[in-house]
Amino acid sequence: MKLVELAVEKKRKQMIQTAFKTGLTSAETVRLSQELDEMLNVFIPPPSEEPSKNKKDRCINF
Repeated sequence: MKLVELAVEKKRKQMIQTAFKTGLTSAETVRLSQELDEMLNVFIPPPSEEPSKNKKDRCINF
């Protein structure tokens, strides 16, 4: 497992443990969730869109 994956997994486990102790909507759980989101946004690239020739190619005409 890559170092990045280990860091994400550690943060996820920390968030889950905190949620069990303090509740899903506690400030600490929400903070950890936001940190996890930030990590995922940085480390996991968004899926690339398939390039199309023009907008008509993406429309369905009936």
